[in-house]
Amino acid sequence: MALIRELKRDYRQMKSFAHERDLILNLVRRDFVLQYKGSVLGIFWSLLLPLSQMLVLVFLFQKIVPLGIQAYPAFLITGLLPWNWFSSSISSAGNLFLNNRDLVRRPNFANSLLMVISALTNLLTFLISLPILFGILAFYGMGMKIPLVFFPLLVMIQGMLIVGLGLIIAILNVFYRDVAHVVSVAIMLMFYITPVFYETKAVSGKYHFLFTWNPMAVLIQSYRAVFFYGTPPEWGSVLYAFLISAVLCGIGYVVYYRQMHNVVDLI
Repeated sequence: MALIRELKRDYRQMKSFAHERDLILNLVRRDFVLQYKGSVLGIFWSLLLPLSQMLVLVFLFQKIVPLGIQAYPAFLITGLLPWNWFSSSISSAGNLFLNNRDLVRRPNFANSLLMVISALTNLLTFLISLPILFGILAFYGMGMKIPLVFFPLLVMIQGMLIVGLGLIIAILNVFYRDVAHVVSVAIMLMFYITPVFYETKAVSGKYHFLFTWNPMAVLIQSYRAVFFYGTPPEWGSVLYAFLISAVLCGIGYVVYYRQMHNVVDLI
């Protein structure tokens, strides 16, 4: 019963905040600006960082260890941008509540919104980088095609995945400060078992389960289908990614509702 009461209370809080979009937008803008505060180039770093990553990986896998993928820069950027959204959001989730103590302690504030705001802030970086993606695709003669209409669906699914995992990590890290460090290592390892810079068909058959069961691998291949290949995503895989993301999002909120009062006491 206590969980149900807390769920209803938090739902009312979130519903009230739905009518205060200016507050949410201001918090997103604040977090985005703080990422580049004090730097000379400021917001342009959000464009330079994915470009520099792309150039390094293109040099490595086109010149030093060629993978033989046609239009490789375009192939790479379609996986790199959604991966950066995921990795940036999950990497910062560990200290989410610790770095926002004042908001967490604020009465009548739905603290789960902090993870939503973090995901939206990093999504903004993703969206700002889209002109780079479209420019590279245009350079290789790949214009906008009808399957782009599926882009918002993929963003929604990835957003659920990020918020769910982020809430679990943010809660656990308050009790066990090693969690944030473990997540950093896990993100680094996960990069290599997610087809950001290579094709899954090049992987030995006995290891294909790593990509079949990895929702981010499914999502990146879906983004690549929409942007690079100009085809609709594979619907069975998208449904799987949606179900996994929805389950993880649900688990994240259950953990949040059950432990948030302890989090407030600890911080």
